[in-house]
Amino acid sequence: MSSTYFSDSVSDLCQGIVDKVDTYEKRIKYLEEENKKLKDEHYKDSEMQRMKTELKKAKDDLHRGFPISKEEEEKIKEWQLKHDAEKHGLKTMEQRLRAGGCCGGRYTYQFVPTGIGTVGEVICSCGEKFTFQDFI
Repeated sequence: MSSTYFSDSVSDLCQGIVDKVDTYEKRIKYLEEENKKLKDEHYKDSEMQRMKTELKKAKDDLHRGFPISKEEEEKIKEWQLKHDAEKHGLKTMEQRLRAGGCCGGRYTYQFVPTGIGTVGEVICSCGEKFTFQDFI
């Protein structure tokens, strides 16, 4: 009788171990799936951030009003300030605003498409030009 009790106990213990292993395997599988979901969400978040950055850059380009880069815009502004001061004696913002009138218009932007690229120029009302975009 004691041997039956003992063999039943070992059998029960083994079944308990098998049940625990099954429970742990199910939990591991569940946690792996949850981890994958979190990684996918992180990827979506980083991809969304990249897209937002790209959209902001495109909006900034659009708000400049011309197909010019930020670096070209900075060179144009630098040339305009120097040109206004040296050729027209306009050294302050107030002087430059007065010279342009209520709606500006002292500078014309010209884009000339060619077979090998686009040439971009800023032309002052006095006729002097600054080439800010060239295909060379």
